[in-house]
Amino acid sequence: MTQQTKPKYGVPTDRLEREQIMHAVSGYAAARQLVPPLSIEELRDHAESITAYPELVDYVMVLLNNEVWRDTIASIPYERRLLLLPQCLRDTHACPAKLDEFGLLCEECGRCAIGELQALAEELGYVVLVAEGSTVVSRLLESCKVDAVIGVSCLAALQKSFSRMADSAIPGLAIPLTVDGCVGTQMDVEHVREAIRLKSSAPWTNTLDTGRLHEVVDGWFSVSSDRKTETRTEQIANEWLLKDGKRWRPFLVACTYSALKGGTTDLPDEVRRLALAVECFHKASLIHDDIEDDDDVRYGQPTFHRQYGIPVAINAGDLLVGEGYRWITSVETRTAELLRIAAKNHCTLCLGQGEELYGLANGAPFTTQNIIEVFRRKTAPAFGVALLLGAVAAEADQVLLETLQSFSESLGIAYQIRDDLEEYKSGEAGDLRASILLALANDHALSVPLPVESAQLRHLFDELMIAEKAAQLLEHYKNEAIRALNPLRNALLKSLLRRIAAKMLSEG
Repeated sequence: MTQQTKPKYGVPTDRLEREQIMHAVSGYAAARQLVPPLSIEELRDHAESITAYPELVDYVMVLLNNEVWRDTIASIPYERRLLLLPQCLRDTHACPAKLDEFGLLCEECGRCAIGELQALAEELGYVVLVAEGSTVVSRLLESCKVDAVIGVSCLAALQKSFSRMADSAIPGLAIPLTVDGCVGTQMDVEHVREAIRLKSSAPWTNTLDTGRLHEVVDGWFSVSSDRKTETRTEQIANEWLLKDGKRWRPFLVACTYSALKGGTTDLPDEVRRLALAVECFHKASLIHDDIEDDDDVRYGQPTFHRQYGIPVAINAGDLLVGEGYRWITSVETRTAELLRIAAKNHCTLCLGQGEELYGLANGAPFTTQNIIEVFRRKTAPAFGVALLLGAVAAEADQVLLETLQSFSESLGIAYQIRDDLEEYKSGEAGDLRASILLALANDHALSVPLPVESAQLRHLFDELMIAEKAAQLLEHYKNEAIRALNPLRNALLKSLLRRIAAKMLSEG
């Protein structure tokens, strides 16, 4: 790359220099066939390979993120895009515009470029906001009114938005101000015009209709079987299978298949059968887990064994396990591989649960390393089997299956850490002996007996900053899950899993 000046702000003031850097970024992305979304870590690593100047790394990160999303945004209809312009571009002394809750109400007086760009974008069909901050933008994105963002802002503000955009896998073009500050800022107006007009005839395929997929999956659980329930055991097991839940696992089967098949929502019956199988496994594990943990409530109602007794519950759980395998064997393609994946994850889950139960029965305190391994075995397989079965149904190769396995392991660990943290913070945590929180405390307290059931426990956690340490571990394993997706060459699947990870680790 040619030598550039070292600007104090981070964006070269000379347009020719900016164009040279953009050209270098474009060539680099094309040569490596980079697939969005890229994590902050990936963006920084690539940016440091592109430029030798630390002062330019942030700017190159922005340009690289733009480059990997450019084709996607070009295919998104104008009316599904948002143009976000900063208020600092206006002449604060002479601007006649007023402000409301959504931002600046530009009167297109011609004193700055805001009016011209707004008019151009609105004529094409854009939603346009002249506003600072991300609250309004977040609302629009969450309401699904826009699917891509073209934003103009200073480098600092653009960097703050990276995590939010990356977690949600939101296609975006970010155009840094050439002169920053709260007043008297400047931008490359022609660059913004080009971004607004960006258009291609390629079909827009970089998103999944997850709303429709949810409807499809929910429909599968209105009738759970192709045969009638003839016995009382079948009836109560079937009713339990249909109990409302998040249904993350069958949804993951459907979404993985859909992403690998170009975003289709027309799913073959074999995908339905696999989705039913993973939910059978999940609901069986809940019955058995509630017995082992002596829990009283599930879904706001008495747990299965509290309703029917432990012997009946164990038997109904076993029936659901058998039903899961029956559904898999009804799939005629790659049946042996599907069974191998299900059996391996089933065994791993039981081993993880066994390690937890053995530790609790013997009273040995769990270390952080112990409990992370329990999470890896106990929680991760439920996600892994869903992703892998959906991928096998879509004829995925072994490399992709290994990538999904790595992702699911880190996701499962992060999910369980988040669950432990949320229960503790809400005051609803029960037995903490097998939680990440007490494991972290055990590490610090060494062999000193901990007041597991005393009022001193919260004080001890506060003293040792246990919640903060658990939050750091959560972030670590979330990043590990994201990093595991780096080899994916399918943008649809990569984007989907980034969004799912963000949602699961924030809402459960």
